[in-house]
Amino acid sequence: TDGFQSGTPLAYDGVMYMPNPDDVIQALDAVTGDLIWEHRREVPDDIGDYLLRALSTNNRNIAIYANLIIDTSVDDHVFALSATTGRMVWETEVLDYTVNPAIQGAGPIVANGKVISGRSCARRGGPDACVVTAHDATTGAELWRRRLIPAPGEPGNESWGDVPFEE
Repeated sequence: TDGFQSGTPLAYDGVMYMPNPDDVIQALDAVTGDLIWEHRREVPDDIGDYLLRALSTNNRNIAIYANLIIDTSVDDHVFALSATTGRMVWETEVLDYTVNPAIQGAGPIVANGKVISGRSCARRGGPDACVVTAHDATTGAELWRRRLIPAPGEPGNESWGDVPFEE
């Protein structure tokens, strides 16, 4: 797969799951290296119009929960694959990349059945793109969302000086 390869493999029960650029995940036999399955999630053709293409395709890590391999996508979704087949189990949009573009700089972590993931802030995406979210690990339902840039009147807003909230 084209793109920067900085993924960290995840090994579990004799299988090595490898995150690759452009939302490609592979399951390999950890002993032989043979490919068990490969999932290639479709990435929109216009993603480069909204995000820095080379950096946005990066996929540093994935998570595992029960029988699910969980990842964040180039186009601002979070999704889960069956660990045994590589088939999509659920997929949830976090942001509309055409409205609030944001780069998923690191993959998700799972804590207490919640998929926690964050996005890199970019001026073009506005303050609503700079969020950390939690999704139910079994269904993908969003449980909570926290914007990381405080709005006027919120604690911490004064630390941004005279920078307008929208910027």
